Amino acid sequence: MVYLWESLQGPPKLNAYLLIDISDDELKSFKQKFEFGTMAPFSTMLELVIKKAPEDYLNKLHRYIRIKETEAGREDPFVLIDEQLKLKGAVWYVDNFAREDEVEDGVAESTEVLWKILTKTETLPIAHVNYDIANMSIEEDLGNLGVDYPVPVDFEQSEVAGATEHYLDIGEFRYDQTAYLTAYPGEYEISTDPEHRKCMAPMPDRVARLKEDVAKAAGIRDLSWTFVSDAEPRKQKDGKMAGGLAMMDPVST
Repeated sequence: MVYLWESLQGPPKLNAYLLIDISDDELKSFKQKFEFGTMAPFSTMLELVIKKAPEDYLNKLHRYIRIKETEAGREDPFVLIDEQLKLKGAVWYVDNFAREDEVEDGVAESTEVLWKILTKTETLPIAHVNYDIANMSIEEDLGNLGVDYPVPVDFEQSEVAGATEHYLDIGEFRYDQTAYLTAYPGEYEISTDPEHRKCMAPMPDRVARLKEDVAKAAGIRDLSWTFVSDAEPRKQKDGKMAGGLAMMDPVST
C-alpha cells in the first residue's frame, strides 16, 4: 500500500469563522473544495481551523472582526464563511488595514481601508500563498476585478476572485505538484541504468518509479524515474507507525 505523506514542513494554518449555520453536507462540500485547492494530500499549502464565530462577531462589519482579532493577539489573516459560500461558493479572506505608505502611494484612500477579498473556495489556498510571499497582493487582485485606486473604505467587489476562465486551472495545477510517498517492495521498479539517472543532479546510484497500476490507484500521473531512499518509520496521523517501505522523493502528481 502506498502512503502519501503530507508536506515535510507543516503547512500554515488560518482560522476560518462560520458566521452562518451550514448543514453537514454543505460543510463536507466546502472541505472537499478547499482540500482540492490546497493540493492535499500531495503538497498541502494551507490548512483551515474551522470554528463557529464568537457571538460578538455575528452581524458585525468585517473591520470590527479584524480589530477584535488583533486585540486578541491574532494578527494573521483569517477567513470568514458567510452566505456567499451558499450563493457563490466563495469565502472572505481578510488581512489587515492599509498602511500609511499605501495611502501615500495612492493605493488606498486611508488607513481605514481593510484589505479583504471574496475568493472561490478552491482558489483560497493559492491566493494566501501568493499574498504571504508577496508574489501578489489583495490590492492588485482587487484592481484586476475592477476596483479603482485609491481603494475606498466602502469598496465593492463586483466579481469573485478565481471565478473567471482566465484564472489558474486548479485541476491542472494539482498535476504539477510533488508527492512524497513510501511504497512496499513490489509496488515500484528500481533501475541503475545510467540513461535513467543521467538527468538528475547529483546523479544517484539508483532511481525508482511506481508501477503503473499502483500509481493510478494512488492518484499519481507522472511515471518518470525519480530519487529513492530507504524509508524510516514515520508516525501517521492516527498514531500508527508505517515503516519498512521505500520512499520516492519526489514524484510529480
